[in-house]
Amino acid sequence: KYALVGWDMDTTGRRLIDEICQIAAYTPKQTYSQYIMPYGDLNPGARRRHNVRVVTVGRYRMLKDTNTHKILKTKSEVSALSEFLDWLEKEKGDGSVILIYHEPRRLSPTMLLEALTRYKLLERFKSIVAGFTDSYALAADKCKATVKSVSLRVLARVLLDADSLAVDSALDRATAAYRIVEHLAQGEQQEVGAGGEGAAASKDMVETARQWARPVHTELDALATLKKLLERQNTFRPVFAPLLRSAR
Repeated sequence: KYALVGWDMDTTGRRLIDEICQIAAYTPKQTYSQYIMPYGDLNPGARRRHNVRVVTVGRYRMLKDTNTHKILKTKSEVSALSEFLDWLEKEKGDGSVILIYHEPRRLSPTMLLEALTRYKLLERFKSIVAGFTDSYALAADKCKATVKSVSLRVLARVLLDADSLAVDSALDRATAAYRIVEHLAQGEQQEVGAGGEGAAASKDMVETARQWARPVHTELDALATLKKLLERQNTFRPVFAPLLRSAR
């Protein structure tokens, strides 16, 4: 028995050492969203992507929404991750959770697992979550004949009739990823959302998510491979350092 949860997170960058600055999850019954105060600043790309930035007010560092100019309520990374696991534990019931996300590079699961490992929360996570389903890969397979791009915005417009989808928030992306899998699983049998607000995932949706899920141990293997690759890359730094300096 699996519980399906749409999930996404914003980070300070796209490297393995970057920190989480928002983690969010969605089910038709309830949502979870928490901003996290990172130790470092967001890189320029992340600031534009997520519309948040770190500001210093007096002696304190805060996270600010660049659209509304409001200071966001934040927690530490370890506190937010623990709270997220508490929330998932309630959602899983007697079964396990499958996290649904939408990303071409499949980097988010490895970044989440790295953060959980850092705070010794990995074993608890493994007892709750069975795997990750990438709605990008699912949509790329199911919609290859009808759409050229399977980005969230395009799929939201084509599949969900959402002309304008805000993708700067992790919660918006988590919601969209869940609904895309819901739509693709239902196919043409019935209209999306026909189960009503708060309806649980259908058997078709659970089965589709299960078939496309990558188990947690597979993502951990991918994380280990990525770490080895990064170590190998770092060994080349002394060789190419003079060239990098001269290029500047």
